[in-house]
Amino acid sequence: MDRTAILAIVVLLCTSACRSEPASDDPASGPAGPAGSGSGTPSVTATEYTTSLQFLPLEGTATRGVTLEFANTATSSGLGHSYLGWELGRSGWRSILEADFQAPPTQAPWRLFPADAVRLTVNADGDPDVLILRVGSADYTLDLEGHLDGWEDRAGTRHEVREATLTRRGNRVSGVTVQHRFAIPEPSQPARFGPYERVILRSEDGAIIVFFHTRSPDVFGNDYAWMYADGLTRRWTALETRTVEVANSSQLRRNVPIRTWFRIPEPDIRCELTAAERIFNELPTEAGPKPYHALYWVRGWIEFAGERRNVEGLLERGEV
Repeated sequence: MDRTAILAIVVLLCTSACRSEPASDDPASGPAGPAGSGSGTPSVTATEYTTSLQFLPLEGTATRGVTLEFANTATSSGLGHSYLGWELGRSGWRSILEADFQAPPTQAPWRLFPADAVRLTVNADGDPDVLILRVGSADYTLDLEGHLDGWEDRAGTRHEVREATLTRRGNRVSGVTVQHRFAIPEPSQPARFGPYERVILRSEDGAIIVFFHTRSPDVFGNDYAWMYADGLTRRWTALETRTVEVANSSQLRRNVPIRTWFRIPEPDIRCELTAAERIFNELPTEAGPKPYHALYWVRGWIEFAGERRNVEGLLERGEV
């Protein structure tokens, strides 16, 4: 049986499973627990379950990166889905996914659901292994492959770093995917509006560097830095960051960072990044600075082991 047929069967099974799912003991099910299971529970705490994915190719290609945001909002009456995606190519950022739909209550609201624009296969734990996005006449297939690292922090946020392959029109690109999954009870606005920074970089000599920083660790998770270099992986829980330069955005009615500095204190690794292509998604407000979700292509340098190396990659930022 060929790969296309296998994917079709698994997607069909996934779609059927999503109609009636077993109770989940996954910690990422968060404060709402078995909320909205349809078993007669009179009310639940409205909770947003968010899965964020960043894909960075290992080498420069026509596609330089993909960012996906999957938000499931559980209430007593059902599950609302808002799925968004962007691709960064040589001509800049463009939207490749925008799906909003409703589903009945479920006992596993953190799981990703199929939609007209999204197909997926999942493993035995309900986590995605393959994501297929229908973009116009073309499909984007993101295969999530070997785990490089994975952990849950003290805030209950799950982090994963995986090898991945992106396929579009028969062209396969190898890369790395970073995933964050967390739950926010009674959100005042969508989780993508921060405050946080997520960064995934590749160096000129093949190292992969990941940063995550937030001013609200009880909501988004704890800061960390992660690196793969010379066949070894390292992870640190202490991370320093500061904005070096800003630019005024009339669209957002506020200053936005365009140059940022990071430091991992323990081994004294330093990094400075400057924004190139960028796109802002704003939360409309009548007055004052607008909360925003920003995607950047960044270039800069990282300094460790007495050497400075050029880096480039993706920076995602939310700000209230």
